[in-house]
Amino acid sequence: MRYCLYGASAIVISEIAYHSYFWLKNQISKYATSKEIMEVIWTNELTQSCVSKHRRFTTASSSGTVSTSSGSPTMTELNRIVKLPSPKKSQLSECSNPFCAAYNVGRLLEFIDSAKYSLDLAMYTFTSYDLAQAFSRALKRGVLIRIISDHEMAYSSGSQIIPLTKAGVPIRCNSNTMFMHHKFCIIDSPQRIDAIFKKQNNKSAAKRCHTRGLVLTGSLNWTMQGFGGNWENILITSNAECVRTYAEEFERMWNAFNFDMKSAAASASTSAAAAAVASPK
Repeated sequence: MRYCLYGASAIVISEIAYHSYFWLKNQISKYATSKEIMEVIWTNELTQSCVSKHRRFTTASSSGTVSTSSGSPTMTELNRIVKLPSPKKSQLSECSNPFCAAYNVGRLLEFIDSAKYSLDLAMYTFTSYDLAQAFSRALKRGVLIRIISDHEMAYSSGSQIIPLTKAGVPIRCNSNTMFMHHKFCIIDSPQRIDAIFKKQNNKSAAKRCHTRGLVLTGSLNWTMQGFGGNWENILITSNAECVRTYAEEFERMWNAFNFDMKSAAASASTSAAAAAVASPK
């Protein structure tokens, strides 16, 4: 009888310890996400002032222009933005310029690389290779990505929308003459995460998930000119009301825009193939 009592007590204690562990884990997770993020990134006439610090060494070409060790032109060649400095952490920690272009790009990369569940992007012009690569990394991690872009700028020179479409990212565009002029990105919004888990019928995961979400918004297009040659701003905030409002508007736009680039590209390929077959030899 005594041993049965000991056994029952051990089972009860282990159950209490098990549930206490997960309760404590959830509390720590809630505390970790309780700190609100509020940050502003600026680009201005000082953004390019530190560009020489981000070059390993330079050489003068026969034409008189200055190139990096890799042979690529510098950021300010011919008084225009040609190449942004590489956003390497080792270089960023040594840069004292608060408006550094490499830091600005690197900071966005950090936020995008932190995404665990979802990325919703509404961007008028998207040509940044580094940021597109961050989206590709997120896709490989299993992050669910949706992109809304302008129906004309999506096909502009250097657009990263096309490669991301080919990689499997669903992308929608406006189908009228109005501009889709937004420049914002939503990372791990609670609204989107709830919708994902609901679709997966995974209620237990939804209960364990504690995230404030994050919004990156402002005037800046994700382009070389935007990061290195304009006066621009990006507001980064985890304010719950702000995240909710942006998430709702993105969802509304996603449902309103019926022009799916992937479907359009597949349709165009099918039409081209049919035309090739029908054409005389």
